[in-house]
Amino acid sequence: MANRPVFHVGISFHSFVSEFISFVYSFEDMMEMASELGGGVEIVGPSNHRGFPYVTNEFERAFKSSVDRYGLTPTSYGSYADPFMLPGRNLTQDEIYDYTVIQLEGAAKLGFPIVRLQYFAAVAGERLVPVAEKLKVRMGYELHTPLMIESPIVLGLREQIKRISSEYLGLIPDMGIFGRSISQYHLNRGRKMGVPEPVIQKAQALWRKRLTFEEAAEALRAEGVDEKKLSWVDQVWGSFGYSEPSSLVDIKDSVIHFHGKFFTIENGDEPDLRYEEVVKTLLDMGYTGWMSTEYEGAPTNTFEIAKAHQAMVNRYIQKYV
Repeated sequence: MANRPVFHVGISFHSFVSEFISFVYSFEDMMEMASELGGGVEIVGPSNHRGFPYVTNEFERAFKSSVDRYGLTPTSYGSYADPFMLPGRNLTQDEIYDYTVIQLEGAAKLGFPIVRLQYFAAVAGERLVPVAEKLKVRMGYELHTPLMIESPIVLGLREQIKRISSEYLGLIPDMGIFGRSISQYHLNRGRKMGVPEPVIQKAQALWRKRLTFEEAAEALRAEGVDEKKLSWVDQVWGSFGYSEPSSLVDIKDSVIHFHGKFFTIENGDEPDLRYEEVVKTLLDMGYTGWMSTEYEGAPTNTFEIAKAHQAMVNRYIQKYV
């Protein structure tokens, strides 16, 4: 097994969003740090460049210059469907199509081979495939909680991908769907919001039963929990899913990228997400693309905790390679 193919680990600039928007890190700082974080770069359109959804010539020059200077590899561009951006109505299918085409063109301009799609873009998925094929940019629907591998919406996305049968349309699983438990960071956020301890304990019990948010909310409302406290429950269900790592095999031919979401590292591991099982499954199914480190935890030294995350993933890769 010494020659077993492995996947690569890079960084998503979503990890640095707090530092970036507060001017602690410049874009150039993040590009330089990426060279020490696996060399693969994923950016998020509206967070990381001016003029979104368009990519300006100025940003193209700056981005490509940094890629060359630091020897980086563009991995994935985070697009948005934004169907609710207008007051009074949702975007039409034609508007979502047009909006997404602009972002595909921008990603291609920057040299990204992959674009993350939100599932809202599925209404235009079939029309977008010829555009992606022409631009040579692969599109992937992100499987972000509550969109677990076996959920009805994802089953619909999988059916569309199978029917269209193009290498330019696939899936991007997010590690949050492979939850083991609810993080202390999220539990503490609930406490700061004034959620009583019995409600926090009850929510954890309902999550362990693998209820949907709607089912959990109904049970908590029956006990008198108000909507403000349920907003915290919604955040929890929107961060932690309960797909089995082994279910990745069911979509192995469609996985084109992977979001390495994490909330903390303790004793060299992510205690609330099932990383070891996921890494082993990705290796077993022959995945050789990129995993983007994506930190969404409490304020900390993001660069250092991103390094710790990558050390953990690479340790598991070496264990099962």
